[in-house]
Amino acid sequence: MLSLPALYMAEIEIKFATRQSSHQLLEECVVPFVEKTGARLEKLPAQSLQNDYYDTPEQLFHEHKIGFRVRQNGDQIEQTVKTQGNVDAGLHARGEYNVSLSKPVPDLTLFPREIWPQDWNIVDINTQLSRQFSTHFKREGYLVFWQNSQIEMVVDKGEAATEKISAEINEIELELKTGRVEDLFALAALVNQHAEVRLSDVSKAARGYQLLHGWQLHVKPLPAVLPLHHNISTEAAFAEAVKCALAHWQHHEHLFIETGSVKMLQEVGTSVRLLLQSVSLYLPVLQCPQMLALHKQLMDYAQQWSWLDDLQSLRYLLSKKSLFARFLSKHPALVSYLQGRKAGLLHAHEPAHGFYATESTAIKLGAAQLLELKPWQSHAQGFDVPVMEHAKGWLSQGWQTLQQSMPKNRNMQEANYAAIEMLLRQTLWNGFLLADMFPEEHGQFRAPWLDIVKGIDELKALLILQNAISDTELASPTEAREWVASKITSLVQVMERTRQIAVQGDLYWQNLNLNND
Repeated sequence: MLSLPALYMAEIEIKFATRQSSHQLLEECVVPFVEKTGARLEKLPAQSLQNDYYDTPEQLFHEHKIGFRVRQNGDQIEQTVKTQGNVDAGLHARGEYNVSLSKPVPDLTLFPREIWPQDWNIVDINTQLSRQFSTHFKREGYLVFWQNSQIEMVVDKGEAATEKISAEINEIELELKTGRVEDLFALAALVNQHAEVRLSDVSKAARGYQLLHGWQLHVKPLPAVLPLHHNISTEAAFAEAVKCALAHWQHHEHLFIETGSVKMLQEVGTSVRLLLQSVSLYLPVLQCPQMLALHKQLMDYAQQWSWLDDLQSLRYLLSKKSLFARFLSKHPALVSYLQGRKAGLLHAHEPAHGFYATESTAIKLGAAQLLELKPWQSHAQGFDVPVMEHAKGWLSQGWQTLQQSMPKNRNMQEANYAAIEMLLRQTLWNGFLLADMFPEEHGQFRAPWLDIVKGIDELKALLILQNAISDTELASPTEAREWVASKITSLVQVMERTRQIAVQGDLYWQNLNLNND
């Protein structure tokens, strides 16, 4: 705590989103099991919180990822600034500054000057403030005396609203008041075991801004390669990989939950595979029981999402921008069949339900806990050496295995490409995770191999189309089959030419002098 006009609090919390009433979920599904552990629960006074969020016309706070609100709880009025901080897999750690007010009118000049960006004129900004949106909710909960820690466990039920639109708020939040972060994770795991929850990295302020600006249904692409500096340690490089995968996962999962946009599901599948490959790659060095457990969970979980490959193929076939659009426009029965298969996949697998499943949340909690507690430090050696000492060997091993599976002088057919797909993707993921430490030539090396992966995706779509022709009554099925067969032949020929270029590329990790920092 600082002796300043504003009270500063370092906030560490885990936030869950729920699909049903958070109050009912807490009382019926969580509290009884927390009490069974021997933890002591102290009921907190219920609060009705009225929150108005302010910003400038240029959205200055939003641009700097700062949340600023005025909160009223009965006769108590308080203004709060929350700094950007860090959110890793749902573990929120950020600065919070609170100042009491006599009336619900914001006054930025009451906060310490040092909390703001240096170039901000606070007096001028204060005159520009206007209310952007509100979050009004009822808060109930308990102070939990868990192991050697005190954790505030509360539920928020209400809504976020602009002048034109609103969205429901149903959340369970766990905030560490005193004690150990591992106790916070232990309580979070218990909540996940007994309630249908989804780990959330989206604050109430962020939801308000999403309502204000409208949903941006664009896929947020991964970088070309994971940004890393040359001397980064092995454990730090692993942390960057996990953070990247989880951020991508949670961003697109959230957009799917809020909008139902099916294209977000493929990005979730990509994130799960990236997270799995990150754990697989670093497991030999960071080996510990927790890493092994997470690896097994991810292996099982990735298998549960394997149906996304068929969904991606169907979406590609049905896209008006695909290479098949003109052909399919002549065969409405095929289009109807493919649309039915797509709808059937979504109905059978219920992805929204899957995101609230225990396994999904357990993986995110497990990954966040790994990054926070670093359990490998008491089980393994070499975690603090530069990852560059491992990178060349890891990349060479993957490349050699790939060469053995698709020799340069071998003519590959569609079945051969299907057989090496997983190995090729794993090798390219390893490159994504490590290539940034090497010269820029990695882009030239990776480009043709990435084109081959795109070719495999097109090939899988064509094979689904080929099977669909057999399952559909067409006026001229022979002509349709011949068209698909010719496309498969042409595609494989292009992939073969691309492969001949790809295998001639210089191995970008081979010529780097490790003594040059």
